[in-house]
Amino acid sequence: MSGPSIKDRITRGGAGRTAVKLIIASIIVGAVFSFLGIGVREFWSGIFDNVRDVIGTLGENLGEVVLTLLTYLVIGAGIVIPIWLIARLLSSRK
Repeated sequence: MSGPSIKDRITRGGAGRTAVKLIIASIIVGAVFSFLGIGVREFWSGIFDNVRDVIGTLGENLGEVVLTLLTYLVIGAGIVIPIWLIARLLSSRK
């Protein structure tokens, strides 16, 4: 039971119909990009630059987040572990 082939999934509705849709979409997108003065190279370069910047920002902030979480862990453990230990010791006397 393998389902539809890749070709069938891509050309759902027929290859000719899919080609016409792609041509119309390409003309519309090309016209909009030309109106805005954006070329294909600038578009993809901008996308990749933005992704790189987001990853860089996450990397910088991730270090701060991890450091903050570790600080909270140490502070919390300083309170929780002794209380847990005392509770365990007192409950084992029963």
